Amino acid sequence: MLIPLKTEEPTIKAPVITWLLITANILVFVYQKITIMSNGMDLAMVYGAIPYELTRAVDMPPLSPYSPYLSLLTYMFLHGGIVHILGNMLFLNTFGPNLEDMMGHIKFLLFYVLCGLVSVLVYVLPNFSSVAPLVGASGAIAGVMGAHLRVLPGTRIRCLFFIFPISLPALVILVPWIVLQFYSVFTHAQSNIAWIAHIGGFIFGMFMVRKFRNRWFFKRKLEVIQ
Repeated sequence: MLIPLKTEEPTIKAPVITWLLITANILVFVYQKITIMSNGMDLAMVYGAIPYELTRAVDMPPLSPYSPYLSLLTYMFLHGGIVHILGNMLFLNTFGPNLEDMMGHIKFLLFYVLCGLVSVLVYVLPNFSSVAPLVGASGAIAGVMGAHLRVLPGTRIRCLFFIFPISLPALVILVPWIVLQFYSVFTHAQSNIAWIAHIGGFIFGMFMVRKFRNRWFFKRKLEVIQ
């Protein structure tokens, strides 16, 4: 098992948006678990992205005090379990900082949210009658990963290979990852993982990253992206 831990590429500015996103996801996850323990209600059923609701503009019980379309944003901050959120936050912490450094804080946040929106739409289209809520930051993070592959494929990433620390180029991690997502879709892997949402976010991030790049790249990174 290969687990990415962090980038070895230093950043000029602190990745405050990446840190804030990680903090927000963790706080929401804790609150999500508290609500389950206190009254048995999972916020995923209220604020998760449910294709049936989104394609029919209805709100099924348990009812939300807001429009069901708000779930296009809120689903990104909900998770199915500790392994789910831990994996997502590790990937965000690994691939977010350098991309945020290149884009700037506000552009990075906008890019992250757009990747999450695209990924949920890609998921909803072929699953328009599903009543199962989609939750997780995976689609947005997949967009960050796709962008990272496009602009910083050679960045060294510190990883754990089982229990052994190793350093690998981002390319070596990201290409097998996206190949696995396609394989899982085409083989109809039986899982509650939204593989197609990952693919949608990844492709959107990879092809849209140039639209979000900062004018003031420092020289070495500018040479990589062009």
